[in-house]
Amino acid sequence: MAGDRACAAASKSLAAKNEVSSREAYLRASNYYRTAEFYRREHPEDDEVVLSLSNQSWASFVSAMKLMPYAFEEIKIPYEETTLPGYILSPGKTNEPCPTIVFNGGFDSIKEEAWFAIAAPALERGFNVVAFDGPGQGEALRAQRLVFRLDWENVLTPVIDYVVTRPEVSPEKVFLFGWSMGGYLAARAMTSEHRLAAAVLDDGVLDFSSAFNEQMPAVARQMLHRHWDYPIQQGVGMLMSISTGVRWAMLNGRWAFGADTVPDLLRKVQDYTLVGITDKITTPVLVLDAPDDHMLKGQPKALFDALKCEKVFVDITELEGGSTHCHMGAFSRLHQVIFDYLMPLI
Repeated sequence: MAGDRACAAASKSLAAKNEVSSREAYLRASNYYRTAEFYRREHPEDDEVVLSLSNQSWASFVSAMKLMPYAFEEIKIPYEETTLPGYILSPGKTNEPCPTIVFNGGFDSIKEEAWFAIAAPALERGFNVVAFDGPGQGEALRAQRLVFRLDWENVLTPVIDYVVTRPEVSPEKVFLFGWSMGGYLAARAMTSEHRLAAAVLDDGVLDFSSAFNEQMPAVARQMLHRHWDYPIQQGVGMLMSISTGVRWAMLNGRWAFGADTVPDLLRKVQDYTLVGITDKITTPVLVLDAPDDHMLKGQPKALFDALKCEKVFVDITELEGGSTHCHMGAFSRLHQVIFDYLMPLI
């Protein structure tokens, strides 16, 4: 297995006192294991291989982080009757208070993705980064069986409660970064959570259900509303049989949302909308847009237009190589835009 080979290479480099190559190999291993797990979605809740691969991915990531020239700590964030797993990375190894970015992932996110999405460039610029798995995500889903919940403010607020108590965090300089569906979740949380200095939504989402609804004809949406589940199940089942992407999305969605059937999933996501409540967001926001997003095209501008708070809109275009979902392939440009916005605020 590629992950095993990368781990062996990491161990060999570490024995040779080559810590840089060792941590790079551990990061490769973590992503190999993550990718292998990503496609096992037939019955993930009962698939021992899913948890085994995830454990190997998490362990490899931690091994890489411990070799970074930054302070790194695994954390447990108090949450209702349990905790949420997370990490905190700091640019220095002292407790001097710094501005802090909280990473909020999305539909298929794991906290380890924060390293590539925002943490590495943030640390270079003097920010702490806190990444966590909320219900429906990463370790919280796989190890704790916590599924997505609509009232994400009741997820994020305990995270912020914890973050502002950390000695290395400047409480008045806590920023939120919502990635992919996290652009919706972060915005939803900000309808109640008002302690943030600013937020970056990569990308903005007004109505998350549009990712599913845009693929359904109007008659199918009417049948869904009337609970005519059999034809919905048959129709989507046919699409799942010919499209790997549709099959994966439906299976992952059922698992992450705790839905018994595809129609149940499609009904659950209908409530994931900010229509009518965007006026409750008071935090300054940078809304990013990927004009060629294959799932949420048009949603960033719809959110931006609905916001009443201080706001900035930036689309990263095809000419810049960043017009697809979350600006994959153009992270250098993406991070330039993000930190051009954040740096004046610290």
